[in-house]
Amino acid sequence: MAENDRIDIRRFVGELLVEKDDRAPFGDGESLVESGRLDSLAVTKLVAFLESEFDVDFAEVEFDPQRFDSVEELVAIVDEARGRS
Repeated sequence: MAENDRIDIRRFVGELLVEKDDRAPFGDGESLVESGRLDSLAVTKLVAFLESEFDVDFAEVEFDPQRFDSVEELVAIVDEARGRS
């Protein structure tokens, strides 16, 4: 994945956290959903973001809610959608 894509994903995740008034730093491998920092509404927004910004088609890419738990997992989804898994 291009570094700009990772930066865009991190920026969007950061915006979702700010919506929850969470401004604490986060690492790419850090659990965001299981830790409670992001909720199911945020996962829905992540799905829409990946579809619109990276052309991810969840009819072709495995949709597993656990895959939305970290920036690393989101990057892997985009890579898989682009055939670089």
